[in-house]
Amino acid sequence: MKKRLLVLAPHPDDESITGLLSLRLCQECAFEVWVLPATLGSRPERRVERQRELRAACAHLGFRLRLLPSLSTGMVSTQELAYELSARRPTALVLPHQRDGHPTHRATHRLGVAALDAAAHPQAVVETEYWHPLLRPNLMVAADRPQLEHLCAALACHRGEIARNDYAARLPAWMIDNVRRGAELLGGPGAPAPAFDFATLYRARLRTRRAWRAPFRGPRIIESSADLAQLVSCWN
Repeated sequence: MKKRLLVLAPHPDDESITGLLSLRLCQECAFEVWVLPATLGSRPERRVERQRELRAACAHLGFRLRLLPSLSTGMVSTQELAYELSARRPTALVLPHQRDGHPTHRATHRLGVAALDAAAHPQAVVETEYWHPLLRPNLMVAADRPQLEHLCAALACHRGEIARNDYAARLPAWMIDNVRRGAELLGGPGAPAPAFDFATLYRARLRTRRAWRAPFRGPRIIESSADLAQLVSCWN
């Protein structure tokens, strides 16, 4: 079966901001990455433009884009998303964590979980953070300089958002700080910082029978392609 990642993005641009794991799975593990936006933003007059920007960003990253019909109502429906999960059977689903500090991110988490429960089959889930940090991340994914530059270039495709707030210019600083936080959140208080400079933090879990369970013991730091392959083996 084709290895497939489904990214439930709260807005166009989140597929790039927190897209390091998706990018590495695509490049190093031959994953087919599908981006499914939960919304096109809160401003109706910008939605057509944001869709064009999202297409450009996905093309740059090598991701595929799926726009559900219910997106025209503002946010995709639980029923349509549940159908997508059942039809595509992704290896893992990426979505924001439940306490991320933006209402659309939190709503997207609730949408994703409701669709998972409606689809009623076990699913690996990777939760992202941006507006509010995860309290207990268990996954730190390292980025080298070319990967960082690739994400920044994709993020720059979202020109309207960049004009308002230059997320692309600030992404390196955020990913540097993730290394600082991740060193002790995953390694324990007083743990030495890893050798890499850029990273993104996630929480990997399994959703089954309307409950969460851990897919592996302890935290994981993903630096090499072998590390990434071992993570994927936990989802099979």
